[in-house]
Amino acid sequence: MNTSLRASAHVSHKDWYSIDWSIIQKYVAKLRQRIYRAEQQNQQRKVRKLQRLLLRSKANLLLSIRRVTQQNNGKRTPGVDGYTASKPSERIKLYKQIVKCNVFRHRSKPAKRTFIPKKNGKMRPLGIPTIRDRVYQNIVKNALEPQWEVKFEPTSYGFRPKRSTHDAISNLFNKLNTNSKKKWAFEGDF
Repeated sequence: MNTSLRASAHVSHKDWYSIDWSIIQKYVAKLRQRIYRAEQQNQQRKVRKLQRLLLRSKANLLLSIRRVTQQNNGKRTPGVDGYTASKPSERIKLYKQIVKCNVFRHRSKPAKRTFIPKKNGKMRPLGIPTIRDRVYQNIVKNALEPQWEVKFEPTSYGFRPKRSTHDAISNLFNKLNTNSKKKWAFEGDF
């Protein structure tokens, strides 16, 4: 597996599509699982060590670039720098630039401010980070998410992986259809 990851780290614009993404995804997934298990067992030093490994991982960087530039809905939306990496050669260039940098020393650019309409006719402000900042955000998310998933309540659904509004509705439906007399539902927005 290591040779495949090393080979994928030295990609050129001709072979972006020939990267074996399944190997890279498995590597990152295994590291995330190890972080999750270490947090469950309260092994804080191991959690930090694994998180640092994932933050510096070339596989995590490649996956993050792929997610931000190919899979996300806002992949064609530039930040304040006006840059989008829509071509394989641009993704390779972005990879080569970021792989030389230290994730711990990255300084984000300001977010591009736009306004989108709400249902009630008012406008809601929206901040759009640069592509590079989104890549760094995804790298950090991959390292922190498994640790925090252990700590979250099982009844929490907002912005959680593999959980949706429909899951929350289904859970509420099941709880409210029990024979208990007290039925309260609180909805909040922070």
